[in-house]
Amino acid sequence: MLDQPAPPEVKWHALVPAKALHNSKSRLGRNDLAGPFLADTVAALIGSAQVARLTVITADAEVASLVEDLGGDVIMEGSPTGLLDSLDLGLECAESASEGNGVVIALGDLPCLRTQDVDLFLEQAAHHDSSFTCDSDGTGSTMWARRPGSDAKPRFGVRSRAAHRMHGAVEIPCSAGAHRDVDTSTDLWDAIRIGVGAHTLQALSEPTMNIATISGTNPITAIDESGLQCSYPDYDISDLIAPRVGQRIRIDSANKNIKL
Repeated sequence: MLDQPAPPEVKWHALVPAKALHNSKSRLGRNDLAGPFLADTVAALIGSAQVARLTVITADAEVASLVEDLGGDVIMEGSPTGLLDSLDLGLECAESASEGNGVVIALGDLPCLRTQDVDLFLEQAAHHDSSFTCDSDGTGSTMWARRPGSDAKPRFGVRSRAAHRMHGAVEIPCSAGAHRDVDTSTDLWDAIRIGVGAHTLQALSEPTMNIATISGTNPITAIDESGLQCSYPDYDISDLIAPRVGQRIRIDSANKNIKL
C-alpha cells in the first residue's frame, strides 16, 4: 500500500559508497572485478532520467578517477571509514546541496543492475517516506531511498533487511539483477547467469592470471605485485611440487588454481 501520492517529477540524488578497489573483494578472490562492478552500478544509476546527480563516497583515488570518467561526482574521505560513516558523509552532502531531491543509495557491487531496474525502483520509492530492496540472500539490502522532505536514515549492515523494515522502510520487490550483490564465487556464478553489465562482462573475458610471491604454505598465502596479501585455501595447487616461501607463482582466479 502506498504511503501517499508522489509529488510530480521527483528527482533523485544517488549515493554509492565504495571501498578501495585493491581490497574490496577478498571473499571473492577477484579484486580485479571490484572496479567493473562499481562501473556497472554507476552506469545503471546515471542512465536513469530520474537521477539528477550521482555521488560516490570513497577514500580511493582510483575509484574517484573511474567515477569521474563515467560522469559522476566524488566525495573524497580523508581515510577509509565504515559503510555507515561513508553514507552519513554522503547524506550531509545531499542535504547541503538543497536541491529538493530524494536520495537513493545503492551498494557498489551490483553488476547486474540495469537502468530499467533503477527506474522501476524509484517510481515506487517516490510514494514512500523511505523504501528499500533486499539482497538475493534475503537478509541484507542492495538499495534504499527516501523521498524529498523525509529525514529517514539508512540501516545498511548486518541483517539490514530486518533493520530497514523495523524503522518503517517499505520493501519494494525488484528484478533478480537488482537483488544480486556479489561477494563470493557462488554469487558471481549467479550474476553471470542473470546477466552482468558491459564493464563486468569485459573484465570477465580478460585473462585473470596474477603474478605473486608465496608468503605462507599452510594454506598457500601470497603477496601480489600491488603488495596485497591473500590466502588461497581452496585453490588447486597440484602444480606446486614443493611450495616454499619466496617462490614466484601465477594465480588463476577464474579457474581457482595456482601454477609456477
